[in-house]
Amino acid sequence: MPKQAKKQSTSMKKSITTILVFIMTLISVQAQSKKDLIRELDELKLKLRTTETALSESRQLERTATAKMGSYETQVSELRETNATLLKNLNSFTEASNRRSDHINSTLESLQEKEAQLRVINDALARHDSIALSVFTQFKQTLGADPKITVSEGAVTVVMDNNYLFGNNSKNLNVQDKAQAIIAKIGAILKNNPELEIEVVSNSNLVASEDGKVNNWQIGTQQAATIANLFENNYEIEPKRIRATGKSELGLYSIETATEIRVQPKFYDFFKLVKENMK
Repeated sequence: MPKQAKKQSTSMKKSITTILVFIMTLISVQAQSKKDLIRELDELKLKLRTTETALSESRQLERTATAKMGSYETQVSELRETNATLLKNLNSFTEASNRRSDHINSTLESLQEKEAQLRVINDALARHDSIALSVFTQFKQTLGADPKITVSEGAVTVVMDNNYLFGNNSKNLNVQDKAQAIIAKIGAILKNNPELEIEVVSNSNLVASEDGKVNNWQIGTQQAATIANLFENNYEIEPKRIRATGKSELGLYSIETATEIRVQPKFYDFFKLVKENMK
């Protein structure tokens, strides 16, 4: 074989070897790349499944959250309606309570006003009772046990027999000397108690006229006027405080011929006070 041909043959073998090595290397690299690609593909598939699972869970959570939100919105709406109803009821209750409070306040004011009125009346009654008791005590201490002294319905009454005052003559209109002393004591007490009203009531039922007509009214009234005149003239008692009244068998409340001196607080002023306070 010529030397030149041998040299070419050797060169060709090297080239073929180089090509084979390149091809083998390329095949090896491709195989390795394919393996890596498969691995990456598997990893991507795993990530995809994980992502799909997470997405599914997220969607499930979204649906649950949406359902809860709808439930919450319904509850909020119901609560708003309930709150509005409660607020309306509260306003109605407040208005009713205010009306009741106003009514109670008005009633309390009325009760306080009535209480004040009753207090004034009770004080006046207590004052009258106190005055009557004081006068009764004065009569008892001053007159002693001889004349009959009573207390009834706020009035103090001194009862004296007409025989003692006017003597045995039923028609006599002059007070006997022995009775002047007790009339003086009564007059002094009445003068010292100017707030008292005085009523002199004389009862006569023993005298009859010749024609059968009784004139005890006249005698009783005149005898009562005699006592009233003594109080006015001798003991300076205002005549407007005194009232003289005659009795007879027609208006009889006692079979005795007696004279009563009845004293009591001025009930006209008391009734006027009551009337003014009850307006």
